Amino acid sequence: MTLTQYKKVIKSLTRDELEAHLFETFKSSKVFKDIESSCWSEKTNDELMASLQKRLEKVFWKEQFSLGECKGVLNDYLNRTVDEGTKALMHLAFAAEAAELSAAYGDFGERFYNSLESSAEKFLDYAKLHPEFFSLHEAEFENLISTADPLGYGVSDNLEYMMEDARIELGYYDEPEEGE
Repeated sequence: MTLTQYKKVIKSLTRDELEAHLFETFKSSKVFKDIESSCWSEKTNDELMASLQKRLEKVFWKEQFSLGECKGVLNDYLNRTVDEGTKALMHLAFAAEAAELSAAYGDFGERFYNSLESSAEKFLDYAKLHPEFFSLHEAEFENLISTADPLGYGVSDNLEYMMEDARIELGYYDEPEEGE
């Protein structure tokens, strides 16, 4: 069904039919429930984050590690919320778990590190648009950099450059005005 077809169906429903449809969908679909709940409740987004962190811990640290499976878990959770701040934190959680795994067990290769850096960059892309968010989570990103310090492929350096770029964009290093 296309979006246009879906709109026609929705518009053809009475208010009572639409409510019944939404309530039934809410009850029958975990993903729909998560998405709708994330729209209306900060607590739900916090619960999603906690659940993601537990799930990432399980898939990253199992004996037969699979980057594809880890990325699949992240994408599943990203689809469960509409809150962009929560999505940014999910990317940071993914990057942090990846860094911890590599710090503990060694080199996982360039593709692995590219995924780690990509997730970190997605976090910072959102953070640069929301200075208060950046301030709240800056220390978490600094912890990621510290954890990544022993990793190969210049990961720690790349993360530091990304952080400095974010700080520059947010005006952390504005030059003082004359006379100061």
